[in-house]
Amino acid sequence: MDQILDGIKLFILDVDGTLILGSEPLPFAKEILCLLKEQDKDFLILSNNSSYSVNENKKRLEEAIGVKFSTDNLYTSIQATIDFLLKNDIRKCFIAGTPSMISEFENSGIENASDDPQAIILGFDKTLTYEKIKTISLLLQKEDRIPFYATHPDSTCPMDYGKIPDVGSFLKMFEEATGRTADLIFGKPNGLILELCLSKKDVSFSEVLVIGDRLETDFRLAEVTGALSALVLTGETKREELSELKYNPTFIWETLKDLYNYLKKITNYLRY
Repeated sequence: MDQILDGIKLFILDVDGTLILGSEPLPFAKEILCLLKEQDKDFLILSNNSSYSVNENKKRLEEAIGVKFSTDNLYTSIQATIDFLLKNDIRKCFIAGTPSMISEFENSGIENASDDPQAIILGFDKTLTYEKIKTISLLLQKEDRIPFYATHPDSTCPMDYGKIPDVGSFLKMFEEATGRTADLIFGKPNGLILELCLSKKDVSFSEVLVIGDRLETDFRLAEVTGALSALVLTGETKREELSELKYNPTFIWETLKDLYNYLKKITNYLRY
């Protein structure tokens, strides 16, 4: 394990089910982030959750885990969606999202409007209303086909009290009502999100370790990009499901303790 981890230049960590569950930190989340910072190792917290702004995400993670970090260490499906839209000169969209999500788009120069939008954006909208549902449904049925984008595919979001519906569940509702599916989904496992967040880093996919708890998002992201992967069993995936895997992650860890022990060994080596 050590020889493989020695070649990693960027550690990518999932949020829900990996670092936190609801508002509670998961085992060794704080210790891992502290050691990564102490050793000046590059890390990125990569989240599909689009219900929070970047600053809100940063604040909730810092409060839950008890570690301060830079916004440069955080990249979400909101940022990936915005980066794609700006790159393709899409500046007017109808956005179904929380006020925080919509503010991120507007602050980036993307107008939120239902009249003649260039695209429809569906996020993890905890403020979703029937009026928004109706507007999206009617836009999806227009004769002039409007591109339909979703921030991420997760059907549910794990909380400490259970699972709640996420974007993937909303997408099934719109497909049932209109026959339309999303033309593009930006979050994990789409390799585009990793490509976008690595665009300013001198790191190849093979030098990245993706650490997460979901097979269909975290592990699949590593698989489609050629990155290495570590599956932690603190969230969505349970040990009894491992026998059904078609492909094996690079590592399977009960908790983040395995990575902590590796990093701690480096710290002790450098110290002595």
